[in-house]
Amino acid sequence: MAVLNPRLGIGLVIVGVALAASGAPASTLTPLDEALARAFPGARIEQLALALSATDVKAVEQRAHARCEARLVTAYVAWHGDTLVGTAYTDRRVVRTREALLMTTIAPDTTVARIDVLAFFEPPDYRPSERWLARFKGAHANVPPIAGASLTSRAVSECARLALAWHALRLVPELAKRTAASKAQEEHR
Repeated sequence: MAVLNPRLGIGLVIVGVALAASGAPASTLTPLDEALARAFPGARIEQLALALSATDVKAVEQRAHARCEARLVTAYVAWHGDTLVGTAYTDRRVVRTREALLMTTIAPDTTVARIDVLAFFEPPDYRPSERWLARFKGAHANVPPIAGASLTSRAVSECARLALAWHALRLVPELAKRTAASKAQEEHR
């Protein structure tokens, strides 16, 4: 059940808390759980649903130079104590004729930390290699395309740019409000 937390601001809903390193048997973990555990070992993962208004979508599209189909985006915010470790976003899109599900991880310095392929239903020849995906690390925008697989490179690049835009335009301001609200509460005590 989703619970609206007024301290987080309008449009941000806590939908649950999961532990990336939950100790659950590997057979019960989903590809997303496994990717989050690799990206944020030992971190507490907080799932935050970001509701995008029409204005938000327009701003995201302008910043990302990509079409934003999503109106509800889930941010997987990782914490070690009160320290932000990073945030991950998933994006499902059609690459050529079939879907792919990618997870883009954003570092605390707001650069791409990694990209994981969670599902890829195109032929294996079109799947981006780990080596090519590593080229995104530290990126703030686009990276060169994969030779012979422009649709895949475009899809991966758009996912990364959208994640960076969602992060900068929606999550960072919400986390700042959340921090300010927490500090104000502490001062009143």
